[in-house]
Amino acid sequence: MSVSLYNVLNDIRLIDDKIKELNKKKNTKPTLLMESRKKLTELESKSKTKGAELESEMKKYKHLEGVVTEEKDKLQKAEVKLNVVKNSKEYQAILKELSQLKKTVSSIEEQRAAKQTATETLQKEFDAISAELKNIARDYEAVMVNVKDDLLNIESQITDLADSKNKIVETIPADVKTIYVKAHANKGGVGVAVVNANRCGACNMSLPMQLCNEILKGDQVYHCPSCQRLIIYISKE
Repeated sequence: MSVSLYNVLNDIRLIDDKIKELNKKKNTKPTLLMESRKKLTELESKSKTKGAELESEMKKYKHLEGVVTEEKDKLQKAEVKLNVVKNSKEYQAILKELSQLKKTVSSIEEQRAAKQTATETLQKEFDAISAELKNIARDYEAVMVNVKDDLLNIESQITDLADSKNKIVETIPADVKTIYVKAHANKGGVGVAVVNANRCGACNMSLPMQLCNEILKGDQVYHCPSCQRLIIYISKE
């Protein structure tokens, strides 16, 4: 067993690390999209609530406008009656009616003015939310496009790396390949580890000194007793 095979296995390990890193990056993309969608959904809900509130206030304002019109019509009719009264008793009665109608009209007009102010305030708030919603919707569309492009790019990189790795795997001895393929499938896509301070660089299990010495010789490939990954030594020179 030559050290050159260790170098080949290390190439495989480095490719697996890159693929693992790309998969991790790929998994963050849906989260980014979900966060953007959540923000959009929250604002849509806020817009819907504010819109319903505005509609309710506008209905109340229009109702008060109708009441004011009715009461003013009554007031006009009472003023007309005042001009055709036949006696003092009727005159006093109409004056009293006029006084009450004027108070009613004044009160309702105050309510209408207050409702108009409230409606105008709500309209401004609704318009502000609508403008923000438009911007957020545009941002969300941009995020969707970027996420889609990023995912396609990442998938392309993973495919290229996997193809390159598979070609390399086909060059290693069959028994070594069998161990690697099994460990790669069962250990999160990592089938090769490096000795690091007498420990497995993948699972961090302490390795027997005798095993470390055998690995250093480079006569054959060993696997970690704990995680079953192929374990190699790479010179730092």
